[in-house]
Amino acid sequence: MKNFRDIDGRFLRRFLSLFASVMLVMMVGCGDSAEQDAESALKSGGPEGGRARLGNLVKDDYTVTKVDLNGDGKDDQWTYKDDTAVKRFERDMNFDGRVDMWQYPDAQGDIVEEEMDLDLDNKVDLVVFYEGGVVTRKELSTDFSGQFTVIKYFDKKGGLLRVERDENRDGTPDVFEYYENNARVRIGWDEDGDGSPDKFDNLN
Repeated sequence: MKNFRDIDGRFLRRFLSLFASVMLVMMVGCGDSAEQDAESALKSGGPEGGRARLGNLVKDDYTVTKVDLNGDGKDDQWTYKDDTAVKRFERDMNFDGRVDMWQYPDAQGDIVEEEMDLDLDNKVDLVVFYEGGVVTRKELSTDFSGQFTVIKYFDKKGGLLRVERDENRDGTPDVFEYYENNARVRIGWDEDGDGSPDKFDNLN
């Protein structure tokens, strides 16, 4: 069970590692549009499109605790609480003054969802879902448009089970990849547009 009284250091290392890996693979740069002060980020109400899977990004009814993660004198983390529990964490992981990570804990304090803006354009590009501290699903916007065209499903141990791709970009998956022991063993295609595969190729 994750507890957030001691998560900051571990979380920062994990996020920066993930962030660097994704940016290296996708080769996406950060432009001047990422420049925004922390106070504006707090007032913005969240990323463009208002993506907040476990509710909205309201702030008025919460107590906010601010933390300077890198010691530069500027707030980089905001914790939102009501009278009973933490409802949301927001973090500025590249320290440019704009929130690029949103986390949602359950009543026990375990993270059940993370939203990330990987290319720093104020749109969520990756959403990670957890159960019992293990990743169960990832949704990716591979072109950073805010449209999530790749969904990855994982087993209870974090092993990759299936990847669904919306290559037609119509909101319905049309390519299905199946994995065993993290190796792709079968591919399916949806030919009639109903969101289920109609044709398969076995790869072994």
